[in-house]
Amino acid sequence: MSHVVLWLVVAGVMAVIEAFSFGLITMWFVVGALVAFVADLLGASFVVQIVLFLVVSVLCLVLLRPVFVKYRNRGHSAEPSLLGERGVVCEVIDNDGLTGRIELSNHMTWSARSATGEVLPEGTRVEVVAQESIKLIVRPCEPQA
Repeated sequence: MSHVVLWLVVAGVMAVIEAFSFGLITMWFVVGALVAFVADLLGASFVVQIVLFLVVSVLCLVLLRPVFVKYRNRGHSAEPSLLGERGVVCEVIDNDGLTGRIELSNHMTWSARSATGEVLPEGTRVEVVAQESIKLIVRPCEPQA
């Protein structure tokens, strides 16, 4: 008895799952199902088809997935960290009033909050101690000797 429909359904279901997850995991089972489909067309027994499906799927997963993940992530770079950067308060930082901006040495201004909760007036030199999305968390710098 032919299992052509079975292998096409397995390949289709795995392809749909991969399309929604894009985890590069189930696509290898699509390859395995297609190899089993071809084996069925060539008259292989169902046991041979199942073995081919499992072996090809697992081998592709183990051997090819790391290569595809590497190329999928190529060009993605981590966002540079602003931790430790120093700047000057250019708009009073008041956590309660939800105001505050600082200017870093590269002349970019960022929304800022005080790490200690204290109000920081304009002109205060600050250091970035954390970052929450696009808001920098700062504390006053110690006076330099």
